[in-house]
Amino acid sequence: MTATLNSVEPTALPAAVRDLLAAHGLGDAPVQFAAPSATRIDTGGWLRGGQVWAAVVGKSFVLAAAGPRPSLIQLPRAALSRAVYNHVTGELGFPPVPSGPDIPPVRLDPLLARALVALASPSTPTSPGTPSDA
Repeated sequence: MTATLNSVEPTALPAAVRDLLAAHGLGDAPVQFAAPSATRIDTGGWLRGGQVWAAVVGKSFVLAAAGPRPSLIQLPRAALSRAVYNHVTGELGFPPVPSGPDIPPVRLDPLLARALVALASPSTPTSPGTPSDA
């Protein structure tokens, strides 16, 4: 999988995750970004939890894990602007919001996390050290 700040080659979502998105009305929305995380949650499997996928689908940010008891958290794409990457734990974390679901932290590669957060705004991000027009 190739991921850079300015161009992200989306990973193909597994069929079970695509089916989960379709069941929640996101089947026809374009997948602009998809990345598997190292985070696993209980989805009712016997031996281990289901892998959490982070994806930008249409105008939504989605955390999805397939399994006998699938999990899907769908938020507006703007929620990515509040995300903070913790380099020590390797997790992309989200601060709590008073009127919304708790969003669990997701373990992602640093480049993938940066590319995901960059997708929060439609403008082209500037690279660190480059002065921006303010």
